[in-house]
Amino acid sequence: MPILVKDFTWTQSPTNLQIKIPSKSTNKNNIDVFTTDTYIKIHFNPFLFEIFLLHDVDNERSKCIVQEESIVLELIKKKQNDWECLEKCLTKEEKKELRQKILEKCQEEAKEKAEQKSIKKSEMDRFTVQKAMEIDSQQHALMDSRRDAERNKAMNELQQWNDSLKPINTSKKAPKYTNSIWPHNIKKNENTVKIVELPSSDDEKNDNKTKKQPAQRKQPVNKTLPSNKQSKTPVRSEYVEKMKKETAKRVLPKLREAGEVVITHTPRTFPTPSRESAAQEEEAWLKNITQARRAIGWFVSEDLRPEEHDPQWCKEKGDEFFRNGNFLGAISAYTHGITLSDKLPSLYSNRAAAHFALGNFNKCVNDTSTALDLLNPPCEGNRKSRAKCIARRAAALVRLGYLNKAIDEMKAAAKLLPEDENIKKDIHNMERAWEQNPDSD
Repeated sequence: MPILVKDFTWTQSPTNLQIKIPSKSTNKNNIDVFTTDTYIKIHFNPFLFEIFLLHDVDNERSKCIVQEESIVLELIKKKQNDWECLEKCLTKEEKKELRQKILEKCQEEAKEKAEQKSIKKSEMDRFTVQKAMEIDSQQHALMDSRRDAERNKAMNELQQWNDSLKPINTSKKAPKYTNSIWPHNIKKNENTVKIVELPSSDDEKNDNKTKKQPAQRKQPVNKTLPSNKQSKTPVRSEYVEKMKKETAKRVLPKLREAGEVVITHTPRTFPTPSRESAAQEEEAWLKNITQARRAIGWFVSEDLRPEEHDPQWCKEKGDEFFRNGNFLGAISAYTHGITLSDKLPSLYSNRAAAHFALGNFNKCVNDTSTALDLLNPPCEGNRKSRAKCIARRAAALVRLGYLNKAIDEMKAAAKLLPEDENIKKDIHNMERAWEQNPDSD
């Protein structure tokens, strides 16, 4: 909230009024002054000077002077009289209403001034364009007048020259010549206008001789034409011959052999350009992502160590997870090994065991079936593996409710391992369960 200034001084004369307002340590650029004929407001943070004058002043002729330690207002009175006091005695509400009226009036005046200014500007622009057009027309008229004057001058000179030739041509006729022979004193221009030069006195005497001997002029011309053609001989230049010999002996270098430039860019995970300021943050983010992938079993080739690219190592790691009871980790290890090599039946059979332990019986049936397909052809070396896969598939079928199929599968496993007592016991239990529930599949 601003602080109202009350410690100001004022003096007056019959025509003038001076108000001095103290303003210590105030920047001149941060002073806002608003004045009218009856109201003055000056704001310089955090102070505010506001006054409603007792009588009207001439705002256009008044002025405000900003000094280093004060602000001086020199006001011109509209009426020459002495004021009893400087400001009116008004209540807070009256000041508010009067202030609002003054602001509205000033806004209207400013709007009218802006409209008048725009009108005046448009008039000045129109006047400028009109004057430019007038100057342009004057320049064109001046150029036309100069062109006409030059043309008339040239025509007059041509007419005078033509008039000067008429008496001579009328007094004596010009000699006639045939189209085949033109004497040296007659010229023919491109526009087919003949200009005749007057012959001298000697030429007049010999004029008859030239008429009588037209054929004698043709004969030397016709005789000399072939002689001119035969006289043309090629000009040999020693410098040209020397340059030809040097060019023939010059050995040009071999053409540059073509090659390929292989450019390898550093692989980058992030789509943005590399920055030193974000290097540590990016490394930390990549480390956290790698750990998260390993935790959920989502392996990426960039995150793997060299030994993790071996499917046998993945099988051993999965077996370790299975023995420790980490069945999800075992499934992830077996799955990664299958992605590396899908021809190892042990990966499928061991993953079926992990799925059976987690209750994923459908996936267990699928993996055991795939393992049995890979164990072909059947032989003595894979007999035990095939028996275990069939027995595990039978156990999964029991959990899915297919007792009849499970009994057949288990009997097939017993044929491969007839000495296994556990398989015989499982067959007995399945048959008893099927007898109790014969409606089962």
